[in-house]
Amino acid sequence: MIVLALCLLGAGGPPRSFDPQVRITIFAEAPDIVTPTGITIDPLGHVLVIESHTHFRPEGYKGPESDRIRRFEDTDGDARADRITTVYEGSKFTMALAFAPEGWLAVATRSEIFRLDLDAKGMARKKTALVRLDTPGNYPHNGLSGVAFDVRGNLVFGLGENLGAEYKLIGSDRVTIAGGGEGGSIFRCRGDGSQLERMATGFWNPFAMAFDAFGQLFAVDNDPDSRPPCRLLQVVEGGDYGFRFRNGRKGLHPFTSWNGELPGTLPMIAGTGEAPSGIVAYESDHFPHLVGDLLVTSWGDHRIDRFHLNLRPENATMTASRKPLIAGGDEFRPVGIATAPDGSLFVSDWVDKSYELHGKGRIWRVSSTSPPARAAITEGLRHPDRFIR
Repeated sequence: MIVLALCLLGAGGPPRSFDPQVRITIFAEAPDIVTPTGITIDPLGHVLVIESHTHFRPEGYKGPESDRIRRFEDTDGDARADRITTVYEGSKFTMALAFAPEGWLAVATRSEIFRLDLDAKGMARKKTALVRLDTPGNYPHNGLSGVAFDVRGNLVFGLGENLGAEYKLIGSDRVTIAGGGEGGSIFRCRGDGSQLERMATGFWNPFAMAFDAFGQLFAVDNDPDSRPPCRLLQVVEGGDYGFRFRNGRKGLHPFTSWNGELPGTLPMIAGTGEAPSGIVAYESDHFPHLVGDLLVTSWGDHRIDRFHLNLRPENATMTASRKPLIAGGDEFRPVGIATAPDGSLFVSDWVDKSYELHGKGRIWRVSSTSPPARAAITEGLRHPDRFIR
């Protein structure tokens, strides 16, 4: 039935929920938001979204010269954004953003990660460079991305395969990691950009990542070209996930592993939809039945999928079963996903299949059809055996 329903959505179908406890509604749309990428939410529930104006900018494009971070607020309680503010403007190829535990904003562009300190009105008042990527590679979205913070306040981020180009990754204390040809990696540094280190390698493009309540790191690997599917991964320190750009970009070389087929490489948890671009570990009582699951957007397959984790008792690794949570037609292109303080979700939507800027865009709110009364966090969160069901 699910497969039939997905087919019936058709080219122009709006996104629909496959879960009777979940609904999806428009929060904002063009011209208020166009070609959005990353999304995050502040403690007050304000939605911050990257609006791209530099990603494959076509000739004659009339938008701003640089990317913007825009804040969306619903001040009248009608579930639509009615106050929209530009928080920051001036970056290029901007992909991801996340709030640090201390309240400042980390922003990832293709070539740098920087810190934005916000004033009392939520406007950017100071920019501080944290990590810089020095490389001839210039493809808009296979550089730096996927910022997240661990429980210690360390900054974790991804670097894509960078078309195999040589690079130097330089931290705020001048610690430098050089590479090229090995494929994508995940790095970690202190919140101030110091003590830079490589955490794991062997990715195509670890475009988005998230920590769960137990400190486990998960990432989506986007996009293996001729070696599907894209991957959902549990990232462990020192892990090698098998991709080597030097063996060919299409991933078909016998010495390139895509699912732990070779000694010393690690498997995926599950395959994802095409072009996974966002991930959250859901841990709120707004959707009690989703607690402990990973929610992943698929730009290419027009879906938000739910991954239920299961532990392999024999070797303490994980697998996951996938179910579509929300799916739409060709003009549903979800990118970022973030959890609001009340447990609802917000999703940025690129809308059009064109990589070039096109002036379209939306933000969706995913909420419960019968939200529970606010209470203590769901009981299942406190038990590691939640993975074994």
